[in-house]
Amino acid sequence: MQINDNDRQGMQKSFRNLTLFTSKLAKVEVEDVPSEVTGPAIYACNHRSLSDLLIAGPTFLHWGQPIRALVAASYFEHPFIGPLLRYLKCIPVQGTEAIEEATEALHSGWSVAIMPEGRVVPRIEWIEEGVSRGHIGVGKLASQTGFPVVVSGASGSELLWPRGKYFPFMRPWNRQKVVLRCEYLGVVDGILPRDATDLIMEGVKRCVERAERETGFVR
Repeated sequence: MQINDNDRQGMQKSFRNLTLFTSKLAKVEVEDVPSEVTGPAIYACNHRSLSDLLIAGPTFLHWGQPIRALVAASYFEHPFIGPLLRYLKCIPVQGTEAIEEATEALHSGWSVAIMPEGRVVPRIEWIEEGVSRGHIGVGKLASQTGFPVVVSGASGSELLWPRGKYFPFMRPWNRQKVVLRCEYLGVVDGILPRDATDLIMEGVKRCVERAERETGFVR
């Protein structure tokens, strides 16, 4: 089903509502979407915290793009996160069907967002490089569809909602600073999915390092 103006307006309203909630918990600084973006794209980001889903609100609202995120199917059962995922038209990831649905969404005019690490990554796995190894799905999606890739990296979300906590820290009087930086990687084709994935993760790593410089996070 092709995206239409009602879909675009509905998603922007959803992002706006989520942004209002997120703004009570965090001060989110988002870099402008790269000027090279002119249509549907694949957005890839690191994943240190469940609060990355909250940060999606102000990020996607600022970018002004109709974006559907791929999210692990198990998160849809979370009492706090689950309803939010359905509200944002997220795509549940369970098997290869998610890549097929993401491909269909791209061809219908949607952009898609994916966290190639596939889960909230334990600190021990990202503390050295900033990111962990990406799953091959993002490489398959990028190399097989030919849609451009935008990489991004966030810092600060891991403090807003630490891994293992059931809910985020709610301190409106002392909001957590979260910074997201992004980079246009472009079309990634003509290479194997594993190589495409590694190339994308190198871009995510660069963005994470830029974001960490802004938050002052020291690994």
